[in-house]
Amino acid sequence: MEEASMPTGCRYKVLGLLRRLSNPLLTKELRGRMRGARAFVVLTIYLLLLSCFTSIIYYAFSTTSGTPAGGLAMANAGKVIFFSVVVVEIFMVSFVTPGFTAGAISGEKERQTYEVLRTTLLPARKLVLGKFSSAMTYMVLLILAAVPLESLAFVLGGVVATELALAVIILFVAAFFFAAVGLFFSSMMRSTLASTILTYVMALLATVGLPVLVLVFGTMSSAVLFGQGPSSIPAWIWETVMMYTIILFASLSPISAAVVTEIFLSEQDALFFYWQDVGYSWSATGSSGPTHRIPVISPWVIYVAIYLTVALILLLVTMLKVRQQAKR
Repeated sequence: MEEASMPTGCRYKVLGLLRRLSNPLLTKELRGRMRGARAFVVLTIYLLLLSCFTSIIYYAFSTTSGTPAGGLAMANAGKVIFFSVVVVEIFMVSFVTPGFTAGAISGEKERQTYEVLRTTLLPARKLVLGKFSSAMTYMVLLILAAVPLESLAFVLGGVVATELALAVIILFVAAFFFAAVGLFFSSMMRSTLASTILTYVMALLATVGLPVLVLVFGTMSSAVLFGQGPSSIPAWIWETVMMYTIILFASLSPISAAVVTEIFLSEQDALFFYWQDVGYSWSATGSSGPTHRIPVISPWVIYVAIYLTVALILLLVTMLKVRQQAKR
């Protein structure tokens, strides 16, 4: 009897643990989001538009460079298609994800259902994570649904599995970050309009503003990178500072992080980091070689670390804000 009761006791413990971990708000949000044909229609239209865009890119590349009959031409076509699809997906993630979370909490207040939701004694942690997980679940579905289109580049060549994996990681982290940003502003603002505007300003700055800033800053500092910094600072130190600054700014945007990471992979074969020669000693006969070597971290590593850290901080602040509002 004692041996027979052990599985039952373990089963009760597992069921109790599942009840504590379950989130009824997540279940409600997912049922509301996936009920009916709207979610599947949006997914179908999204894939159709992405497929049409991929076809246009392939046709434009074929007409400008000739029919890709050779291996090198097909590899170039594969790279162009892959990178174009990834950039479109980054824009999609950056501007669609905030729409799912920017009104998650403020919308409940405007519909006067927030107080009713709080009367369920649902902890602030589960309320925030339920809203957040619901948005992330649908975004993960959209990202994974487009992976077969990205994989078409494998047929043409020029793209390896590492690049596909990095693209998916960058997209997941971007969705995680912008979902947290939208939820944060939704808890801070009184209206959905204000939280939506602030969230999209942040998304626009990250996807468009920062890459343009990196391009301008990189162009203006090109002379500095060749050792023409202030005379009071050693050339290799100034070159190192400027290089690290450009890499840091490039890592703050999913688009620039993806672009520079691809450059690192193609030119330096660097997945995580590589060693860069800086500072050159000059003699009467010319340069005698670099004086120092510095490690340069791939932007996707810095991007993932910064975006996940900031997103987790924003989620924590959102939970504290919701908990504070519940005590009033």
